[in-house]
Amino acid sequence: MATAVSNQSFVDQVIKEIVEPAADRLMESRYFTDLRAGTLTTRRLQGFSLQHTWFNRALLKSGALRMIKASSDDDAFMGALRGVVSEFTHPDMCKKFGLYLGLTEEDFRTELPIYEVLNHTSVIAASPLIIGNPAAGRTSGMANETIVQRYATEFATYLAKAPYDIPEDPLQFFIVHGVVDVDHSREAAEDVVRLAKTDRDLQLVRWTAENMVKLKLA
Repeated sequence: MATAVSNQSFVDQVIKEIVEPAADRLMESRYFTDLRAGTLTTRRLQGFSLQHTWFNRALLKSGALRMIKASSDDDAFMGALRGVVSEFTHPDMCKKFGLYLGLTEEDFRTELPIYEVLNHTSVIAASPLIIGNPAAGRTSGMANETIVQRYATEFATYLAKAPYDIPEDPLQFFIVHGVVDVDHSREAAEDVVRLAKTDRDLQLVRWTAENMVKLKLA
Protein backbone atom coordinates (compact mmCIF):
# COMPACT_ATOMS: atom_id res chain seq x y z
CA MET A 1 0.00 0.00 0.00
CA ALA A 2 1.35 3.41 -1.00
CA THR A 3 1.91 6.04 1.71
CA ALA A 4 2.65 9.76 1.50
CA VAL A 5 6.26 9.24 2.58
CA SER A 6 6.93 6.34 0.22
CA ASN A 7 5.11 8.16 -2.58
CA GLN A 8 7.29 11.24 -2.18
CA SER A 9 10.46 9.16 -2.37
CA PHE A 10 9.11 7.32 -5.41
CA VAL A 11 8.16 10.52 -7.24
CA ASP A 12 11.53 12.10 -6.44
CA GLN A 13 13.19 9.01 -7.89
CA VAL A 14 11.08 9.16 -11.08
CA ILE A 15 12.05 12.79 -11.59
CA LYS A 16 15.74 12.13 -10.94
CA GLU A 17 16.04 8.93 -12.99
CA ILE A 18 13.62 9.58 -15.87
CA VAL A 19 12.55 13.21 -16.27
CA GLU A 20 15.70 15.21 -15.56
CA PRO A 21 17.97 13.02 -17.76
CA ALA A 22 15.46 13.48 -20.59
CA ALA A 23 15.71 17.25 -20.20
CA ASP A 24 19.50 16.94 -20.36
CA ARG A 25 19.28 14.90 -23.58
CA LEU A 26 16.96 17.47 -25.12
CA MET A 27 19.42 20.25 -24.36
CA GLU A 28 22.11 18.24 -26.16
CA SER A 29 20.00 17.84 -29.32
CA ARG A 30 20.89 19.66 -32.53
CA TYR A 31 18.01 22.14 -32.19
CA PHE A 32 19.33 23.50 -28.91
CA THR A 33 23.00 23.33 -29.83
CA ASP A 34 22.10 25.41 -32.90
CA LEU A 35 20.15 27.80 -30.66
CA ARG A 36 23.18 28.33 -28.45
CA ALA A 37 25.48 28.67 -31.46
CA GLY A 38 23.28 31.39 -32.95
CA THR A 39 22.49 29.39 -36.10
CA LEU A 40 18.82 28.57 -35.52
CA THR A 41 16.93 29.98 -38.53
CA THR A 42 13.77 32.07 -38.45
CA ARG A 43 11.95 29.29 -40.30
CA ARG A 44 12.77 26.75 -37.58
CA LEU A 45 11.69 29.18 -34.87
CA GLN A 46 8.44 29.81 -36.77
CA GLY A 47 7.90 26.06 -36.88
CA PHE A 48 8.25 25.86 -33.11
CA SER A 49 5.67 28.62 -32.65
CA LEU A 50 3.16 27.05 -35.04
CA GLN A 51 3.44 23.55 -33.63
CA HIS A 52 3.58 24.55 -29.97
CA THR A 53 0.58 26.88 -30.29
CA TRP A 54 -1.43 24.03 -31.83
CA PHE A 55 -0.23 21.69 -29.08
CA ASN A 56 -1.13 24.10 -26.27
CA ARG A 57 -4.64 24.67 -27.60
CA ALA A 58 -5.17 20.93 -27.87
CA LEU A 59 -4.05 20.52 -24.25
CA LEU A 60 -6.70 22.97 -23.09
CA LYS A 61 -9.41 21.08 -24.96
CA SER A 62 -8.30 17.71 -23.63
CA GLY A 63 -8.04 19.20 -20.14
CA ALA A 64 -11.69 20.21 -20.30
CA LEU A 65 -12.63 16.60 -21.06
CA ARG A 66 -10.49 15.33 -18.17
CA MET A 67 -12.21 17.73 -15.79
CA ILE A 68 -15.61 16.35 -16.77
CA LYS A 69 -14.43 12.77 -16.36
CA ALA A 70 -12.95 13.55 -12.95
CA SER A 71 -15.92 15.57 -11.68
CA SER A 72 -17.00 12.87 -9.20
CA ASP A 73 -13.59 12.81 -7.49
CA ASP A 74 -12.68 16.11 -5.84
CA ASP A 75 -8.93 15.44 -5.67
CA ALA A 76 -8.74 14.30 -9.28
CA PHE A 77 -10.94 17.17 -10.45
CA MET A 78 -8.79 19.79 -8.74
CA GLY A 79 -5.67 18.22 -10.20
CA ALA A 80 -7.17 18.41 -13.70
CA LEU A 81 -8.32 21.97 -13.07
CA ARG A 82 -4.84 23.06 -12.00
CA GLY A 83 -3.50 21.58 -15.21
CA VAL A 84 -5.90 23.65 -17.33
CA VAL A 85 -5.40 26.87 -15.37
CA SER A 86 -1.62 26.56 -15.66
CA GLU A 87 -1.87 26.39 -19.48
CA PHE A 88 -4.70 28.85 -20.15
CA THR A 89 -2.69 31.82 -21.45
CA HIS A 90 0.08 29.87 -23.14
CA PRO A 91 -1.30 29.38 -26.69
CA ASP A 92 -1.68 33.13 -27.24
CA MET A 93 1.77 33.85 -25.82
CA CYS A 94 3.33 31.30 -28.16
CA LYS A 95 1.39 32.76 -31.08
CA LYS A 96 2.69 36.24 -30.22
CA PHE A 97 6.23 34.92 -30.63
CA GLY A 98 5.39 33.57 -34.09
CA LEU A 99 3.63 36.75 -35.20
CA TYR A 100 6.76 38.70 -34.28
CA LEU A 101 8.74 36.34 -36.52
CA GLY A 102 6.51 37.17 -39.49
CA LEU A 103 3.78 34.54 -39.31
CA THR A 104 0.14 35.52 -39.90
CA GLU A 105 -3.15 34.63 -38.23
CA GLU A 106 -3.92 32.55 -41.31
CA ASP A 107 -0.73 30.55 -40.78
CA PHE A 108 -1.93 29.58 -37.32
CA ARG A 109 -5.49 28.93 -38.47
CA THR A 110 -4.41 26.47 -41.16
CA GLU A 111 -1.46 24.82 -39.38
CA LEU A 112 -1.53 21.04 -39.08
CA PRO A 113 0.58 19.13 -36.56
CA ILE A 114 3.54 17.08 -37.67
CA TYR A 115 3.36 13.39 -36.82
CA GLU A 116 5.47 13.63 -33.66
CA VAL A 117 3.39 16.49 -32.24
CA LEU A 118 0.14 14.73 -33.12
CA ASN A 119 1.39 11.54 -31.48
CA HIS A 120 2.50 13.34 -28.31
CA THR A 121 -0.74 15.32 -28.06
CA SER A 122 -2.92 12.29 -28.69
CA VAL A 123 -1.27 10.30 -25.91
CA ILE A 124 -1.62 13.18 -23.43
CA ALA A 125 -5.27 13.66 -24.38
CA ALA A 126 -6.34 10.03 -24.55
CA SER A 127 -4.40 8.35 -21.75
CA PRO A 128 -6.28 9.92 -18.81
CA LEU A 129 -9.62 9.15 -20.47
CA ILE A 130 -8.79 5.54 -21.34
CA ILE A 131 -6.59 4.54 -18.41
CA GLY A 132 -8.56 6.64 -15.97
CA ASN A 133 -5.81 6.90 -13.36
CA PRO A 134 -5.60 10.39 -11.78
CA ALA A 135 -2.03 9.95 -10.52
CA ALA A 136 -0.83 8.90 -13.96
CA GLY A 137 -2.73 11.81 -15.49
CA ARG A 138 -0.88 14.34 -13.36
CA THR A 139 2.42 12.55 -14.05
CA SER A 140 2.06 13.80 -17.62
CA GLY A 141 2.01 17.36 -16.32
CA MET A 142 4.90 16.70 -13.95
CA ALA A 143 7.14 15.35 -16.71
CA ASN A 144 6.19 17.84 -19.39
CA GLU A 145 6.31 20.94 -17.18
CA THR A 146 9.76 19.99 -15.88
CA ILE A 147 11.15 19.64 -19.40
CA VAL A 148 9.38 22.75 -20.74
CA GLN A 149 10.78 24.84 -17.88
CA ARG A 150 14.26 23.75 -18.85
CA TYR A 151 14.03 24.54 -22.55
CA ALA A 152 12.01 27.72 -22.02
CA THR A 153 14.85 29.10 -19.91
CA GLU A 154 17.26 28.21 -22.71
CA PHE A 155 15.13 30.00 -25.32
CA ALA A 156 14.66 33.09 -23.14
CA THR A 157 18.38 33.33 -22.48
CA TYR A 158 19.70 32.92 -26.03
CA LEU A 159 16.96 34.52 -28.15
CA ALA A 160 17.45 37.79 -26.29
CA LYS A 161 21.11 37.86 -27.39
CA ALA A 162 22.83 38.43 -30.74
CA PRO A 163 22.35 37.32 -33.42
CA TYR A 164 18.64 36.90 -32.60
CA ASP A 165 18.15 40.08 -30.51
CA ILE A 166 14.46 39.40 -29.96
CA PRO A 167 12.85 41.90 -27.54
CA GLU A 168 11.27 40.84 -24.27
CA ASP A 169 7.59 41.06 -25.24
CA PRO A 170 7.63 38.38 -27.99
CA LEU A 171 9.68 36.18 -25.64
CA GLN A 172 6.99 36.29 -22.97
CA PHE A 173 6.05 32.65 -23.62
CA PHE A 174 9.56 31.49 -22.74
CA ILE A 175 10.15 33.94 -19.90
CA VAL A 176 6.90 32.98 -18.18
CA HIS A 177 7.43 29.24 -18.67
CA GLY A 178 10.94 29.52 -17.31
CA VAL A 179 9.55 30.91 -14.06
CA VAL A 180 6.05 29.53 -13.47
CA ASP A 181 6.77 25.99 -14.61
CA VAL A 182 8.99 25.56 -11.57
CA ASP A 183 5.80 25.87 -9.52
CA HIS A 184 3.66 23.97 -12.02
CA SER A 185 5.96 20.94 -12.05
CA ARG A 186 6.14 21.01 -8.24
CA GLU A 187 2.33 21.23 -7.97
CA ALA A 188 1.92 18.35 -10.41
CA ALA A 189 4.39 16.25 -8.40
CA GLU A 190 2.48 17.05 -5.21
CA ASP A 191 -0.74 15.94 -6.91
CA VAL A 192 0.90 12.66 -7.93
CA VAL A 193 2.03 12.02 -4.36
CA ARG A 194 -1.47 12.68 -3.04
CA LEU A 195 -3.41 10.82 -5.74
CA ALA A 196 -1.36 7.61 -5.80
CA LYS A 197 -3.13 5.19 -3.46
CA THR A 198 -1.86 1.77 -4.53
CA ASP A 199 1.21 0.04 -5.93
CA ARG A 200 -0.64 -0.15 -9.25
CA ASP A 201 -0.93 3.65 -9.23
CA LEU A 202 2.83 3.94 -8.74
CA GLN A 203 3.46 1.50 -11.58
CA LEU A 204 1.34 3.67 -13.87
CA VAL A 205 3.14 6.80 -12.69
CA ARG A 206 6.52 5.41 -13.77
CA TRP A 207 5.07 4.03 -17.01
CA THR A 208 3.55 7.41 -17.85
CA ALA A 209 6.76 9.29 -17.10
CA GLU A 210 8.77 6.94 -19.32
CA ASN A 211 6.36 7.40 -22.21
CA MET A 212 6.04 11.16 -21.79
CA VAL A 213 9.78 11.75 -22.01
CA LYS A 214 10.07 9.53 -25.10
CA LEU A 215 7.31 11.52 -26.80
CA LYS A 216 8.78 14.86 -25.72
CA LEU A 217 12.20 13.95 -27.08
CA ALA A 218 10.65 12.84 -30.37
